[in-house]
Amino acid sequence: MEKRHPRPFAVTLLALAVFLLGMGYFLQSGQALSHYALNRELPLSVPAWYPPLSGGIWGAAWLILAIGLWRWKQWARRLTLIVIPIQVLFWLADWLILSRSSIAIQSFWFDLTARLILAGAGAAILLLSGSRDTPGALAPAQERESAQSHVE
Repeated sequence: MEKRHPRPFAVTLLALAVFLLGMGYFLQSGQALSHYALNRELPLSVPAWYPPLSGGIWGAAWLILAIGLWRWKQWARRLTLIVIPIQVLFWLADWLILSRSSIAIQSFWFDLTARLILAGAGAAILLLSGSRDTPGALAPAQERESAQSHVE
């Protein structure tokens, strides 16, 4: 029987945060869909189809990654490390191209700082936690010692 490695507590919290992020995007998508007819008539800075589509895509991506992180899958860890900077760049491009409202301009530096801090924290947790096969700095000490003894 294969020994099951426990998921580090920090990765559990990250998986829950990623799940909540995905649900937030799905809520954005649902709200945009429920007001689609109104949004088509308003002079918005983005097309009416953009918020529901964007929310649906990011919601699905983050929920899939949350499930993978919860199950402590290596593919989810690697993919999350790729998707985190992609989403920060996507948000920045979205802000530069589409979101030119006065509130978006006023809150830019706060939004950017918060996103960079949270993205950095998520990436650090994933990098420090190691993988299922190679325990990282956040893994319990006895698990790291066990992995080192197998290498020697």
